[in-house]
Amino acid sequence: MGTGLYDEPATGTSEPAIYIVDEMVVPPGLGRAFLDRYLREYAPGARDRGLVLDRVLVSPPVWLDEQSNTITVSWTVRGAEQWWRQRLGASRDPEVAAWWRTADDLLVSRRRTTSCSYEDVEELADV
Repeated sequence: MGTGLYDEPATGTSEPAIYIVDEMVVPPGLGRAFLDRYLREYAPGARDRGLVLDRVLVSPPVWLDEQSNTITVSWTVRGAEQWWRQRLGASRDPEVAAWWRTADDLLVSRRRTTSCSYEDVEELADV
């Protein structure tokens, strides 16, 4: 793991990167507190499951008191095997489900997407 907020990207692997992106809309005035909680409570377990923190984006780029912020957190894993490993690990961990149930009570909305670069689709689909 790297220093600071972000993790060092995985090196020494030719496996394609898969991006796991959480987009969360937070009620007015709660953006900073929710993000702090996500990074403190959710992120360590995600890292333990093999996810690498790529970036955290806040939109608009100011904490709002009277409107919602959208927080976008991007994680990466390398290759289909690692993606399945982290996915199965999360689905079998009751703490992950409990965390998201609590988080959902605090959010206006949330969605998770998983993607890769166009050049890597064929390799990742060949499992």
